[in-house]
Amino acid sequence: MFVAFTLLLAGCGAASAPAEDIVRNDALGQSSTTTSSPRAASAETLDQFWPRFRRAALAGDAAALRAMSAPVVLQRSNLDDSPAVKLPSARVPAAVAKILTLPDGVDAAGRIHRDILKATPVAKPDGQQPAGTYRFGDMVFARGKTGWRLAELYLDD
Repeated sequence: MFVAFTLLLAGCGAASAPAEDIVRNDALGQSSTTTSSPRAASAETLDQFWPRFRRAALAGDAAALRAMSAPVVLQRSNLDDSPAVKLPSARVPAAVAKILTLPDGVDAAGRIHRDILKATPVAKPDGQQPAGTYRFGDMVFARGKTGWRLAELYLDD
């Protein structure tokens, strides 16, 4: 205990260790390499993030949705006529579930978000959003230091 505490204070502990590759062997003896640093998420592309978010949203996986959300998600009115409300990540899964039951408002067929999400296995940025952001219906995603996260919702209570 004393040695570990001393090493941590000296900057040798896990809190300050650089990212390292960890080689894992599966049951067949084949190895795969993963990075042990939380900084690895920042290298995640939208194409890597999107399928994970899509699966979590469609399955109603609250824990995964919280993990893929910013610590505070802004909830805005659909008409932008009210001040934004700061939602803690614990309230995000219920808000996403509600959005999935609502029409997109732009879709020509009038589909709800859930149906559009099912039909969108690959994120399709439209070029109208600023770099590092992606809007899907009433949800806005942003790329930050820790990777892609749900950052804003448009939802009237």
